[in-house]
Amino acid sequence: MKKQLIVLLPFLLLLSCEKPADWDLQNKETNLLVVEALLTNELKNHSVKLTHTVTDINQKPIPVTGAAVAVSDGNNVAVFIEYPTGSGVYYSDSVQAVIGKKYYLFIDDEGSEYVASDEMVPVAPMKSIKYKPASKEEYYEIVFQDSSDPSFKEYWISWSHLPGYETEPIYSTTARVQHYTLKSIDVNEMFKPDKKKVYFPKGSYILRRKYSLSEVHQSFLRTMLSETDWRGSIFDIQKGNVLTNLSMGAIGFFAVSTVVSDTTIVK
Repeated sequence: MKKQLIVLLPFLLLLSCEKPADWDLQNKETNLLVVEALLTNELKNHSVKLTHTVTDINQKPIPVTGAAVAVSDGNNVAVFIEYPTGSGVYYSDSVQAVIGKKYYLFIDDEGSEYVASDEMVPVAPMKSIKYKPASKEEYYEIVFQDSSDPSFKEYWISWSHLPGYETEPIYSTTARVQHYTLKSIDVNEMFKPDKKKVYFPKGSYILRRKYSLSEVHQSFLRTMLSETDWRGSIFDIQKGNVLTNLSMGAIGFFAVSTVVSDTTIVK
């Protein structure tokens, strides 16, 4: 036992003498176009958000203004207009996508052209929502259920209308939770880190929305989650770029999804 201690002590002393080192990291100026676009079966004004990539972690994205944006199904064209000017957010008139059609996004930014495409697939009806009493007294939490089809679900929860919560700040009386069902087997998904649980009182409103996912949309979400929600497990993958369906010089994703929704009051 004494011999083991004699061997280990010099190693411990070496560890105690470590000094911090400053690394001069070289940021690569890419200035890529970042696209956030979602078209659904809902009859409404859809939006496309355009920004440029940034090099600093806390840097605010710069809006891409004055671009020409349009979506087509091969026969009809919907033009998107920036509003307000300088925001980098572009809106269509009331349009509605339909199942079985392929849609194309076209962007012209100062003479540089970009294109993306996705196809709307159907979505299965949602199962009845489930929630259970939480470990926190007099509160509840959602019981997440995988879908029978690839999908993305979001839950908007609010209890700001309940007695005793009216004067609380909005961020402490509302929550948004996401749940993904992807038809793949990913080790980093199976061993993903636990997410912070959301607790809500009786009488809360839950708005639930479910989005269908095409094959390419699934692939995008899988790579995005591997770099975000699933990172930190013991089976982390090598860091890399998130998949995109945009042409060269742009990143992000143009998605077309069927949406179903419902509203529940927690009883």
